Amino acid sequence: MRIKELHIRNIASIEKGDIDFENGLRDAISGEVAPLFLISGDTGAGKTVLLDCIAMALYKKTPRLDGVTNVTRNEYVNTEGETLRVASIEQYTRLGISERDECYSEVVFEGNDGSTYRARLSLGMQRGRKQLKHRPAKWTVKKDGDDWTAGTTEVAHVIQRAVGLTFEQFGRMAMLAQGQFASFLIGGKAEREAILEQLTNTERFSLYGVAIKSLFDKANAAYKQTQAEYDTEKTHILEPKEKEALRERRAQLASEQKELDTRIRLNEERVALVDTIEKSREASKAAQEELARLDAIVNGESYKADWAFIHTWDSTTAQRQTLVQLREAREKRENALRKEPAYRETFDRLSADLAQREADIRSLSDEIERSRRWFEERKEWEPIYGKSGEIIQKICQYENYAKEIETLAEQITAETARTAEWKAAVAEATEAARQAYRAVSSKQEEIDALSQKRTEMDPVRINRELDSANKRHTRLEQLWQTLSGIEEDTAEVARLDEAIQQQEQELSTLHTTRIQAEAARQSARERDEKANNLLHTMRTSLEEYLVVLRKRLIAEKADTCPLCGQPIERISLDKDFEVALTPLEKEKKATGAALAHANAVYEEASRKENTASGILRTQKEARTKQDHKIALARAKALDTARELGLDTERPLPPQASAALDSTGEIIARLKARQKEAEDLQTRVNRLLEEKKPLETHKNAAERNKAEADKRLAANEQRILQFRAQKEKDERTSADLVAEISSIVGRSLPGWEKDTTGTKETISQGANEYANHQKELDTATLRLEKAQAATRTIRNTRDKILQSHADWNAPISPEIYACEDINEAWTHLFAKVDATMRTIHECAQKITDSVSALNAYYATSGMTEAALETLIARENELAEARRRVNDIQAHRTSRRDAIADARKRIEEASLKLGIADERETPDLQLLREEKAALSQARDQLLSQIASIDGKLEEDRRNEERFRQIAARLEATRKNYDKWDRLNKRFGGTRFRTLVQSYILRPLLNNANIYLARITDRYKLTCSEENEQLSILVLDRYNKDQVRSATVLSGGERFMISLALSLALSSLNRPDMNVDILFIDEGFGTLDEKSLDSVMSTLERLQEIAGQNGRRVGVISHREELDERIPVQIRVVKKGEGRSRVEFSGIALPSQAPHA
Repeated sequence: MRIKELHIRNIASIEKGDIDFENGLRDAISGEVAPLFLISGDTGAGKTVLLDCIAMALYKKTPRLDGVTNVTRNEYVNTEGETLRVASIEQYTRLGISERDECYSEVVFEGNDGSTYRARLSLGMQRGRKQLKHRPAKWTVKKDGDDWTAGTTEVAHVIQRAVGLTFEQFGRMAMLAQGQFASFLIGGKAEREAILEQLTNTERFSLYGVAIKSLFDKANAAYKQTQAEYDTEKTHILEPKEKEALRERRAQLASEQKELDTRIRLNEERVALVDTIEKSREASKAAQEELARLDAIVNGESYKADWAFIHTWDSTTAQRQTLVQLREAREKRENALRKEPAYRETFDRLSADLAQREADIRSLSDEIERSRRWFEERKEWEPIYGKSGEIIQKICQYENYAKEIETLAEQITAETARTAEWKAAVAEATEAARQAYRAVSSKQEEIDALSQKRTEMDPVRINRELDSANKRHTRLEQLWQTLSGIEEDTAEVARLDEAIQQQEQELSTLHTTRIQAEAARQSARERDEKANNLLHTMRTSLEEYLVVLRKRLIAEKADTCPLCGQPIERISLDKDFEVALTPLEKEKKATGAALAHANAVYEEASRKENTASGILRTQKEARTKQDHKIALARAKALDTARELGLDTERPLPPQASAALDSTGEIIARLKARQKEAEDLQTRVNRLLEEKKPLETHKNAAERNKAEADKRLAANEQRILQFRAQKEKDERTSADLVAEISSIVGRSLPGWEKDTTGTKETISQGANEYANHQKELDTATLRLEKAQAATRTIRNTRDKILQSHADWNAPISPEIYACEDINEAWTHLFAKVDATMRTIHECAQKITDSVSALNAYYATSGMTEAALETLIARENELAEARRRVNDIQAHRTSRRDAIADARKRIEEASLKLGIADERETPDLQLLREEKAALSQARDQLLSQIASIDGKLEEDRRNEERFRQIAARLEATRKNYDKWDRLNKRFGGTRFRTLVQSYILRPLLNNANIYLARITDRYKLTCSEENEQLSILVLDRYNKDQVRSATVLSGGERFMISLALSLALSSLNRPDMNVDILFIDEGFGTLDEKSLDSVMSTLERLQEIAGQNGRRVGVISHREELDERIPVQIRVVKKGEGRSRVEFSGIALPSQAPHA
């Protein structure tokens, strides 16, 4: 991704800013794109706002807002009464703007696909009911020449695909924010883990760890739950014997049910047959009575009259239909004839409208011919009017170029006057720089002389020899301590031997005591068991005997117990024979106490023996360890003595003492020489301090000279640029004059003398020409439509006259008011045509009907009046027909009912085996028998259902038990699997493991940058780095390792910068941003450290493959103004407003051409 341009309008404090990162930030001397540029300005001017604007245009959020916590409930109310969230992007709207002011941030960038994109976030104010309020943010993006895309989801998708980075990735790849790594260096483990998670995309490993822990918890819960179900379900399964007994009982009940079902079925059959006989007898008697009543009705006069009416009606169906059709045809023809006059009137009015339309067409044709003659008269102006807008635009360009040429001439004159002033300033700065250089060189010669003397002393060799002597002295001291320790350990061995002998004697005595106590305990146990057995036997025998005896007395209905004389119901077994058992219980109590005492004596003897044995074992182990320790110490002492050059055949303590004294003298001499070298270095350092102000003066003089050279070069460059631009504008102006004259020269000669009048003449003429053209087009279209409509109407009128020729008569033109004249003619034609067809059809139908009816009257003797009377009684026909049909149907139904009843009685009697109806069984007795049998069967079915329910429940329980057992095995295996994974990777373990592997290569990469900044420090970490700690190796203090928390602010900044650059250089090609913005604390650095940091940034492209990458530094330190010539300055204008200016950049004509 390449950031090309940034455009800002009223965002935060910046009122307006347009930055061309691609072509605008070029060095004024070389004209090349500056690899390093500075973003400077006073505190609060809005330097960091530039980074916020880039972020908000690309991601609709900024690093500052992204760090706000408790976003949902963190709000405030502004002075206008509007409630805003602390994390809302609308806060970036500049205070004090109106609803008409623009407010947006727009970034132009080249995506990974090579296309150019524009991402814009628009803010602003809008007018509410009573006051101004913030307008909701609008986020849009467009690609090359495509339309703008809106919608948060759609815009985010387009930008993510083009940039290839999320907001967090972009923040750490392109923007190194203030203090981002300071907390990482000195924070706790949790803080480092959170930062590393954001910087290295290891949050997914956190999610993996949480997921593994969650799955383990679920597996554990499932395993415990299934185990509980398994234990519970196991108790619900019946024993095999219980199930077998239930099955046998069910088989017995099923056999009894089958027998009852047979008896019930036979009873139900007899009940049904007897019931059928009785019901059939009643039905036969009722049918015979109803049949006699219906026969009497059939022989009456009313029935006969109905039958004659129906017969006559059915025989005249065709004649009645013909008579009805004749009446309808006559009436329909009369109605059609009555409509003809109205149709004639409508025809005449429509014909008058047609005559009027034809007259209008002739008038419109004359108007079109006049317009065409007007255009013919102005034919020579047509090319000018056709391009009027383009011609007027070119005349305006000609006027603008004339003004610009005049302005450039004035600028050239002003810049030429300043050239002598800049040349004098260059000469003065050159002389000052030469004098400052001589002063610095003189001081450097003194420093070099002292440094040479110190070098001849070879302090490195002195330090090496002193270090070697110190190491020998330390080893000699260690040898002396080892020899002293051997003497002490030998004395300790002798003491242990004496203590072991005494302990062995004491252990033998305690062992004998324990054997005696064990024998006494065994004897007491045997006596106690014998007494206990006797008491238990007596107690059990008495209880069992008395229980049996009492049951027998109760069974024989005795009143008094023969043993104690008490009533049977008041016998108490526990109290009656308590006296008989008392001697045995006392004996059992005594033996129990004796056994407890014997156990206590034995346990005490065993404890003392075990304690003595443990002490002896400990003493022997200590003796063995002491021997081993002495052997190792002697071997170590001999090895050390040989390494130190001592004679191992002679006693070592005297030799070690003498060597210590000799080494001490050597160390004293070397320290004296070291002190001398350090004094020389102190003098050199003092001279270096004296040299610093001289170098500062020299650097200032060189910068003044460079600035004067740069200003002179810029002055000359501006003169060249203005001249080149003036020549270019003059050529362009001449081309415009020639081009415009070729078009308007014939019609408007001398147009350039009055360009304003020329533009007005062309504009007015073009407008008039366009208006006439529009009127002509409108009239032509109206004529074509009118002619087409008239042709259609004329055709319809001719069709109507074909059937009504007498309607064609002269008529005066007149408009006919209607919505659609064609629809009116079509509707009239349809009605006239339909009416004529109706008249012809009705005449033919009248003739045919009259002929058919006359023939019927002649043959049947029926008159038209009789037929009319019959038709008039049509409403009586249905009722008469219903009465006749109902009577006949009822007679047939009653005869069939009598026959069916007799048949059912015969069939039932045959099945019952009776020949005489008087032998029919009693129906009530049969029903009582059926009720008793059904009750018995229901009881059997209830018992069978109960047994089936128990067996079915047991079957389901067994099936559930098998399923639960299978699930238990599966959940146990799943639990074991997730238990192993959770112990290795659950919770934060996975993320910490991954981050510990990422940290070391990151530190190695950071050390490449850190070595360019300072040679003192190197970053490292421990092998087992569970705390993710970063340690600092200090080369100036014998490579000692220490924590970053003790470093100064400047040292921490240098290390933080190295870490930042290391991380940003690890990007893939598709995850790169061409500019790295650094917004760190340069204010914590001293001048020397700042110089090292700036040198590293200037050579960033040469380090670790940072080819083609540029760096933007955000700072207000004045030293950076001198080191970084290309600058973007954010300048305060007052009232909370700032503007963006540029310094040290090349003018457009200075850019090198490809």
